[in-house]
Amino acid sequence: VREAFAQSYMVLTAHFIDSSWNLRKKIISFVLVDGHKGDDIGKLLEKLLIEWGIERVCTITVDNASSNDTCLAYMKRSLTNRGCTHARSQYLHMRCVAHIVNLVVQDGLKIMCHTVNRIRHAIKFVRASPTRLDVFKKCVQLSKVASKGLINIDVATRWNSTFVMLDNVEKFESAFEQYALHDPNYKTELEKTGPEPKPDALDQRGPPTQSDWVYVSEFKQFLQHFYDLTNKVSGTKYVTANTFLEEIADVNFLLGEWSDHVICGDDEIFKCMALKMKAKYEKYWGDPEKMNKYIFIAAILDPRDQGISFL
Repeated sequence: VREAFAQSYMVLTAHFIDSSWNLRKKIISFVLVDGHKGDDIGKLLEKLLIEWGIERVCTITVDNASSNDTCLAYMKRSLTNRGCTHARSQYLHMRCVAHIVNLVVQDGLKIMCHTVNRIRHAIKFVRASPTRLDVFKKCVQLSKVASKGLINIDVATRWNSTFVMLDNVEKFESAFEQYALHDPNYKTELEKTGPEPKPDALDQRGPPTQSDWVYVSEFKQFLQHFYDLTNKVSGTKYVTANTFLEEIADVNFLLGEWSDHVICGDDEIFKCMALKMKAKYEKYWGDPEKMNKYIFIAAILDPRDQGISFL
């Protein structure tokens, strides 16, 4: 369920295998929803499934809003009573892997917000007028930046967009330093941009510092793994369920390795970030008993998985 212009709407997408064994994806409904109550959403979803004559539902994937938990509880009762699901709907709720990855990474970005915001503000400043952008382009040439493109701004609510921004902007570090020499308002204006720092919090104001560029270089390498994972599990033209277990295990290994690395070091920012991300991971995937068993079944039934043995 999403909200736009004070109206809530729901998009229902069906994933199925047709009679020719082809994986198909179809948007079967786009409807307005009256409110965010879970039972109301569940009743509407039930109505749409009945209208389409869908009598077999393996799983329903939603994000982690509390109303969706209530919706799924309603759907479990409904589908079980109608005999339209497996295992009495015990494994009906399949949490969105990409959404959980998003929550994990967003917690990390909150710790790195001072660095990300300073870079974001610098990009916005340069792109705010054609004159500034022209000056910046000259600075790019003077700095001999090897890039055919130019800096782009992110959508702050989408971490993968932030990753693309950081991955792109790193190449322009010397151009920003050159720009500071050409525009005296650059540093002055950026020092006024952003909220007043809270007690024990890092200041988000001012132009990017040398430390910021070091953080960006290390952090984006770390985020690259999550970016690739999100693209992989978000595919719609190939089966993804059989890869979930391996991908979840890889995230656990990556976070553990990162946590061990930074905890042994002296950098408090990376240490705090790693611990926050690990805690969010543990909330959803820390206990295998609480995970949907279809994740394990799909991995076991994949004959290409050489890591699973029945002997």
